[in-house]
Amino acid sequence: MERIFEFIGNHPVLTGIFGVVLLAWIIYEVSRLTRPWKEVDTLGAVRMINREEPIILDVSNSTDFAKGHIHGALHMPPSKIEAGNQQLLKHKDRPVIVYCKNGQVSPQMATRLSRLGFASVSLLSGGLTQWQADQQPVTRHKGAAKPDRKERKKKKDAKGKQGDEAN
Repeated sequence: MERIFEFIGNHPVLTGIFGVVLLAWIIYEVSRLTRPWKEVDTLGAVRMINREEPIILDVSNSTDFAKGHIHGALHMPPSKIEAGNQQLLKHKDRPVIVYCKNGQVSPQMATRLSRLGFASVSLLSGGLTQWQADQQPVTRHKGAAKPDRKERKKKKDAKGKQGDEAN
């Protein structure tokens, strides 16, 4: 025990840094344990979707939503998650899975939903990026999807005809 005090006396900066890191870690863990929502990984989200039929909320921007989203997800930008949103509030009694593109915006929206009275709010860990990395399917809007094979063939044929006419 005497050696600990000797070490602290000989290395005050190192001891101070350790104390700050320890305090930050304790604060983080306490806040994580007391937050009103739970975090689920991709497998947990798939289980919830199959067993509990939750409302799936995509809180990403419109462009990201059009590029791809979980099948059946409602697009609900952060500005629409508020107390007066009847489309959202009618689902208060159902479990909710919230996600965004990569998990940066969704924690604040999960907290907001909990404050609005949603009893079971879950956050998809890693967002849609992790969902796709785990090779789960996404739905795209028709305007944002890649052109299908027939459309690509038509474009290729049209380019070929233009090349033939030039010769």
